[in-house]
Amino acid sequence: MATPDSSSFFYNSMLAKSLVQLLPSHEKRPLRDWFTKLNELVNTPKELELRDEYIWFILMMLQCQKIREPFDNPPPAQIGDLRDIVPAKVYEEILVANSENMTWVDKVGAEQKPAGAEGAAGAGPNEEQERKQWCAPGTFLDNQPLPQEGIICYMSTFSDQSYP
Repeated sequence: MATPDSSSFFYNSMLAKSLVQLLPSHEKRPLRDWFTKLNELVNTPKELELRDEYIWFILMMLQCQKIREPFDNPPPAQIGDLRDIVPAKVYEEILVANSENMTWVDKVGAEQKPAGAEGAAGAGPNEEQERKQWCAPGTFLDNQPLPQEGIICYMSTFSDQSYP
């Protein structure tokens, strides 16, 4: 069974592999080589940490559709720390390009949370009750935007596998 760390890596790699399909064909092959190389990093905890960092950065590049060095070439035989392989200018460029993608997540989370929804730690009985009411399933449809034309369709999936 996959550990939580490896399951997040596999999720991110599947997401990255699907985003690769949006790239021009000449950029796909080097990234596929990188995916193969990252899948081989399983021997030590350091290698597991490295592959998580690399797949995270590749995902960031794919989100802004900018494939930069060293990922535009096949991977080296020995993979070292990300900061040693990726030039600082490239790293900064990708982070800046993705900063707009990241800020809306923070804004949405801050706007939707009521004052007592910061977490269960230190929350009093009233704050705990407010948090439960905030995410009540019965109010789900009431909080959804309505289209001016068309219909709303929701889908649910279920699994017998438990996640932490």
